[in-house]
Amino acid sequence: MQRVYGRKGRRTTREPRVSETKAPSDTDDNDLSSPGRRKRCKVNIEAGSVTPRPAGGPSRCPQTPTPGSPEVKCPTQSSTPTRKRQATLDEPVQSPSKPQPLKAVRTYAGPSRSFLVTLPMSGTGLDDLHDQTQEDMSQESYTDLRNRWGVDKSEDDPLPFEPVPSPSRRLKRTSSASFKSSQSFNSSGILNDLKSITELRNKGESRRFMDEVGYLFEGLEVPSAIALRRTSALEIVDKLCDSDFNRRAKAFDFYVLTWDKLSISRGGVSDKIFDAILSFFAALAARDPHTLGDVSRRPDFVDTLVDILVSLRDKTDVLSLAAANARIADFKSCGISRTEILVLKKLSDMVSKELYEALQSQPSVRFLISHTLAVLPTALAVRHLDPILANLETELSLVEPRITAYLSGLPLLPVPSELCSVALSLEHLELCLRLVDSFLLGQWSAPDLGDDRAAVFRAACVDGLASKFLSLCVLSEVQLRESESEDERILAWKCLCGALRALTLLSHGDLSWCEATLVEEYALPFVALVAIRSQAKWLEGEADPPGGETFDLLCLALGLLMNWATMSEKVSSLCREQLINPSCPGNRSCIRACQCPERQSILHCLTALYVEHTSTNEDIPPENVFLRGYTAVLLGILMKGNKASLDVVLAALSGESSSAKLRSLIHHCHTFLDSYKQTVTSLNEGITTAGSQDSKSRQKGSWDKSGEEIARSVIASLESLCGNS
Repeated sequence: MQRVYGRKGRRTTREPRVSETKAPSDTDDNDLSSPGRRKRCKVNIEAGSVTPRPAGGPSRCPQTPTPGSPEVKCPTQSSTPTRKRQATLDEPVQSPSKPQPLKAVRTYAGPSRSFLVTLPMSGTGLDDLHDQTQEDMSQESYTDLRNRWGVDKSEDDPLPFEPVPSPSRRLKRTSSASFKSSQSFNSSGILNDLKSITELRNKGESRRFMDEVGYLFEGLEVPSAIALRRTSALEIVDKLCDSDFNRRAKAFDFYVLTWDKLSISRGGVSDKIFDAILSFFAALAARDPHTLGDVSRRPDFVDTLVDILVSLRDKTDVLSLAAANARIADFKSCGISRTEILVLKKLSDMVSKELYEALQSQPSVRFLISHTLAVLPTALAVRHLDPILANLETELSLVEPRITAYLSGLPLLPVPSELCSVALSLEHLELCLRLVDSFLLGQWSAPDLGDDRAAVFRAACVDGLASKFLSLCVLSEVQLRESESEDERILAWKCLCGALRALTLLSHGDLSWCEATLVEEYALPFVALVAIRSQAKWLEGEADPPGGETFDLLCLALGLLMNWATMSEKVSSLCREQLINPSCPGNRSCIRACQCPERQSILHCLTALYVEHTSTNEDIPPENVFLRGYTAVLLGILMKGNKASLDVVLAALSGESSSAKLRSLIHHCHTFLDSYKQTVTSLNEGITTAGSQDSKSRQKGSWDKSGEEIARSVIASLESLCGNS
């Protein structure tokens, strides 16, 4: 329908222009069909609303109401924004007759995202604001959420994370004082719940370090091929040889995490190359006592190393093959392919550079394991004694062939360039002797477990371990006398003292061990010569050998002779019948028993050993007093009930009569007994153990039986001989 505007419908220049965005409909035309009700709307710019005013043209907005007339609104409003122009000065500005109420607004992005306090508007009271604030405070804060979900907790924190229970939203805080008391403020009064900068820096550095080495653990996954697991483990130990990487690894508990990964990757299945790498990793951890202590607390650490050590009894030490530059045929006989030979040689070079730089021996898996076990901060369990003794016997079986080769004119030990895969490792033997020594000392300190240990040692005695210990003493004594290398002499000294100490502890009060050692004809002459040579060097004031003292070796040899004389009755006759030369130089033919001319009985040489300490000078060192009393008791045991031995001893002593000689022996035995009682009393007072009082009484009783009773019986025997003479 076409609209026609009359003269009154024309727009004047002063009237504001209203843009129509919606096309008129027939309904609108019907509502405004009356010419008298056609009005025109005027736009009020300042109020932002359209105010009607009378106009002659056809408008959809009603006419401006006069005072007293009802207000008529425009029935239709446009949904799209309209263009507005500024009002001219001629147009009156009208304000709304009644202000519209405004809603309270938040200051940031609406109520659902705001964390700020609601601002009060006009018409909003303080009571309403307080109620709304309390409602907002009943919700969990960011600090509570962080604590509950452990956002601030690091993976490296030593303490486990304990989640904080979520508070109920129905509980409201009654005052702001409780809210403030739960927060921590710094000196400036500002809320600060961050950790120290040092802790944050360490945490960040630790995570960066673990991210850098994370790829190494990916190759250790169990589904991976064994070749990939070997390569990953080899790269780990290679990096640990670097001092800077090792420092960071110790700081961030890398060793403990790596051991767990390696142990899981091994899965209890023995692999020659992977076991060699695992043993080298344990030896690298043993460089630092704190690191070794952390790793050794893992429940499978010692068991895994002992399991690898046991597997070497039936398998060749592949690391020794690589160090000896064995032939390819030797590797193939052990099931090692050409590609695996390269891995072993690389590992051998790393071990030689890191742990064997100052030594002459070749690297071996058995040494890496025994070295780690020997420096453990805690004692080994009794169940580990049997496999350690078994491995020790396997290594000792290589000693006797070397002695036979030496007697035939060959070197006692091959030079490093001629080492073979089955070469004797004195380092491994010395470490195993240390482990055995710790078990024996533990047997005395823990009587409850003594029966288990004694059963294991008794079975080893039946297998010939005593004879193998004596062979090691012979080889070590020759190496100590002939070697020109100070490192080799130190190692030989440790092996000689370790073997004698093991024999002394095992034969103490044990007849089976005494008989097992005395089966060897050279046992008594050899030990007697060791004692005589040691005392000669000690009295002459010669410098102690590197790695120990001559006095210690002398006491060990005399202690073994005392055990034999106490437990076996045939020792007295053996000492009278077997001959030695106190000045034996130790030629090849004399390395076991002296074959020199002008030999004397062992009993006569022991009597001369006693006479050297019978000085009338009152300023005698305490060591000489001890040795004089100890040898006097030893001679008294050898003379007890044996007339022939008594005659030999009395003939070698100096004195006016036999009674005077016997009284001198009795006096020295009394002096030794008093000194012994005083020493035992001071030891019992100074020892603090965690055991019960029963345990302490049993220990004291064993000391009294092994010392005082034997000395008293010797004194009584000498007094009876003195009364009969």
